[in-house]
Amino acid sequence: MASNASGHPAFIPVGICLVVGLHFFPLARLYDQRQYTATAALLTALAVVGFGLLLAGMAAESLRAVVGLGAALVLWGSALHVGTRG
Repeated sequence: MASNASGHPAFIPVGICLVVGLHFFPLARLYDQRQYTATAALLTALAVVGFGLLLAGMAAESLRAVVGLGAALVLWGSALHVGTRG
């Protein structure tokens, strides 16, 4: 990733969360799963919050925990919803 090459590896979790979140917007329409729009919005918002926390000086380890755990909860919640409601 460009952030690692530029000497800013702390931005990698935020970047991954943003890319994954943005991918869910077209998937919502492609698979006719409206709940994916919420997944996309939550992951994108989490990435923006993570970026803000990083700029505010949060330690990289703490940021990985916040963004990683937050993304995991969103994705597991989305999978559970799709699995139970279709």
